[in-house]
Amino acid sequence: MEREKSEGDHLLKFAVSVSPDRDHFLRRACSSCGREFKTPIDPSDLQWALSSYCQRMGLEVGVVNTDQSLPNRIRCPYCSHEDEGSQMHTEETVAYLKRIINRECVIPLMNKLLSGLEGPLGNRGNSGGLFSISMEFKHSRSHLPVRPIHGPEPADFKIVTFLCCGNKIKVSESWNDIRTCSFCGTEVLLI
Repeated sequence: MEREKSEGDHLLKFAVSVSPDRDHFLRRACSSCGREFKTPIDPSDLQWALSSYCQRMGLEVGVVNTDQSLPNRIRCPYCSHEDEGSQMHTEETVAYLKRIINRECVIPLMNKLLSGLEGPLGNRGNSGGLFSISMEFKHSRSHLPVRPIHGPEPADFKIVTFLCCGNKIKVSESWNDIRTCSFCGTEVLLI
């Protein structure tokens, strides 16, 4: 997935790579009960999550994909809690997204801002006053941390296909009590 950030006339692009499991499912965690499940990877959901974290850090984000006006909603297969898909990422995925934003946006912007302040500050000449103060600001650039990686994601959990909408989800091997489709909200019965 690629993100764009606009800073005045400057456009910054960076790629985000999230590793699904071998069946192309991404691990999630319910924002209510905390239990983990997996859904097929959805780039638009990751775009919403990334945009949200960029904005929290004060970065203005240009939207790459404008096909969807609202983020996808997901219901937890365990407790049926419904929330935006971007709110149901695991702590590991959230930490990865934050590290990417820091590395690709925040640190370079801070380096640019602080390097613009280098040099003498204050009054150089005598303005007729008794005191003259002169300061100099030096900034040494912060080195970028190593680019973080996401994954690899183990191929665990069993796949459940919802007959109501045809979507799939992965749940714990021992879980057999799904009562609501995680995608369309239809009441279901597992056989």
